[in-house]
Amino acid sequence: MTNGTSENALMARSRTNFLKIWIGTGTSQLGSQISLLAIPTLAILVYHATPFEASVVGALEVVPFTLFSLLAGPLVDRLPRRAVLVVCDVARFAAIATLAGTYLAGLHHMWIIYAVAFVVGTFTVFFDITFMSFIPHVVAKEHLLTANSRLGATNSVAQTAGPSVGGLLIEFLGPARTLVVDAVSYLVSAAAVVLVRVKEPRRNNSTLRIGVLFAEIREGLVYVRRSPVLARVALTNAMCDFGQAIIQSVYLVFIYNSLHLPPGQVGFVLAVTGVSFAVGAILLPRVTRWLGFGRTMAFSVLLGMGIELLTPLAMLGFAVVVLVGINIITGATNAFYDINQLTYRQKRTPDELQGRVHATMRMTFQGPTPFGYLLGGALATFVGVAATIFVGAVVSTIGATALLTGAVLRLRSIDEVDPDPDPGKPLSSATTKEDL
Repeated sequence: MTNGTSENALMARSRTNFLKIWIGTGTSQLGSQISLLAIPTLAILVYHATPFEASVVGALEVVPFTLFSLLAGPLVDRLPRRAVLVVCDVARFAAIATLAGTYLAGLHHMWIIYAVAFVVGTFTVFFDITFMSFIPHVVAKEHLLTANSRLGATNSVAQTAGPSVGGLLIEFLGPARTLVVDAVSYLVSAAAVVLVRVKEPRRNNSTLRIGVLFAEIREGLVYVRRSPVLARVALTNAMCDFGQAIIQSVYLVFIYNSLHLPPGQVGFVLAVTGVSFAVGAILLPRVTRWLGFGRTMAFSVLLGMGIELLTPLAMLGFAVVVLVGINIITGATNAFYDINQLTYRQKRTPDELQGRVHATMRMTFQGPTPFGYLLGGALATFVGVAATIFVGAVVSTIGATALLTGAVLRLRSIDEVDPDPDPGKPLSSATTKEDL
């Protein structure tokens, strides 16, 4: 009876902690989605940024993933993860509040947007890597897929409501005042994390010398390279995210200047992706059982990237219908792929390597994206925004084919995956069927 009571108490505490994280993250995601529309709108419509200048904003938001991801891994594996999350939220609040405040004070300079984009991107690197490593302490590993699905669905709700609310707020308040909503959302997220009560494992408190730092970074790189599935996922995401950066660098320029849609309709078009992602997250367990874990990852990313080849057709007419149709498919397939590959990574990786493996994957995913943003801006100058979007879709589709391999397609269930007990040795002793 005592054991049963203790187990029930632990489960109740786990649910409470997850609920706090869930609410805090959802609020922050909503604010961030509003900013994703408000900051480029501020640059394009108020500061009259050129396509290249708009692409620089996007590049500066993601270049920290290239610069700091590998460094963040060893630090996250050494520091209290809850404290890191709080510091990152407070820092991002300060950055967004600064952008809104300087605009309202009459300081209208693109370099301020550039600086804020870089600062927010830097702390997002540390937050995201820490958050992915923190969740396995909040919920049991057998519940990770469910937890990630709920977090993914919440993110999709934010993607749905954020652009719609953001578009309306921008029309009534202007983009600068709209940023205040995002700033406050980071404080809500920080407060939620502070209230979480979990016991984290004892960290490695040894002095982090340069030699040790590079040795620990190498452990994360080697771990990913030795895993047939993780290595393929890294390659796929590197190419897909590079292609998506080319697209996103000019996407809002395409919508505003080529299709001439108002902010309200732009918010609606972007919101559809979130609705579809939410539906995809709900359907994911059924789809995975029917199609198989690995096949769901491989086929969903291929379909989601390939459908974007049709985006330039919006210029021929019925622009909103075309973009909405594409975003419905990309939203659902993104849910299938993103949630499954994250759950696989969390289950595959031992706790002491979580930070470094997530950092390695983030670096390979988003490391090339700044160059994609800059290339997109340069291409748009010479060939136009529609052709640039098509080039980005081609790159992403080619990248998606990397998952069409036996190690991925044979993976039937996430239950087949366990942590590698000794990542420093050859993976012949690993307890996952991916290597069969």
